[in-house]
Amino acid sequence: MLTIWKYLKPQQWLIIFALALAGVAQLLGLIDPLIFGKIIDEYAIAPGSRTGTELVKGVLGWLGAAIAIALLPRVARSFQEYVARLAAQKFGMQIFNNGLRQTLRLSFQEFEEQRSGETLSVLQKVRTDTQQFMNSFINVLFSSVVGIGFLIWYSVTKNWMLIPVFVVGIVVLGSLTGLLSRKIKTTQRSINRETNKMSGVITESLRNIELVKSLGLTFPEIRRLKEQTLRIFELEMEKVRKVRTLTFLQGTMLSLLKQSILFILLWLIFRKILTTGD
Repeated sequence: MLTIWKYLKPQQWLIIFALALAGVAQLLGLIDPLIFGKIIDEYAIAPGSRTGTELVKGVLGWLGAAIAIALLPRVARSFQEYVARLAAQKFGMQIFNNGLRQTLRLSFQEFEEQRSGETLSVLQKVRTDTQQFMNSFINVLFSSVVGIGFLIWYSVTKNWMLIPVFVVGIVVLGSLTGLLSRKIKTTQRSINRETNKMSGVITESLRNIELVKSLGLTFPEIRRLKEQTLRIFELEMEKVRKVRTLTFLQGTMLSLLKQSILFILLWLIFRKILTTGD
């Protein structure tokens, strides 16, 4: 974590600004259902003694507010994505430059023992992964935490019975995702190793193409590269199978969770604890 923080510190204000924009966009996006619920309760189900004109004006007013609130998250999200991408690009560029500098400082023996193409592949992979980490942290993880926090707060203010369903769903879904994700990560590490190895082999073969041709090793080299490509293909297909399994199980669990929440909400409506709009 100290190493990551060393690279994050120069971009800390960009990251804080991006996180603030992400939180605002997420919260504003969650206000729209509240407006819809108010319209259902006060204008559709229980209009009271309002005339038709008053009902239309009231609904149009709330719909106008909903449109305005729907535009604000889009504006905040646009700025947030730009700032997050800027911070991620600077973060990745700094890591790549430091990695390149450290590579050039290595002894000549280190270069002889390691293929140049493999070294370049590792540097590019680290840069890409760190940029994806930054974008995912701001755009997905932080926004999800803000959304879950708002959802729990709203549930507590309405009825505590919704909390156990969310907690059980999160624990089961998180455990399932973590278990399968570890297997996917293991396969991905194997793919990265084989890909780096193939990059090194191809670079060395092309750099020494005269020697390869003079010794009549063209076809053996082709066979060796085909075998390496086949190993990567098999690992990729293994990862696809695991990802599809994870997606299926996640979709099933989310469907069960949604139906459970729907049942509890209906039960609370039948008991007059919640309104239909709530």
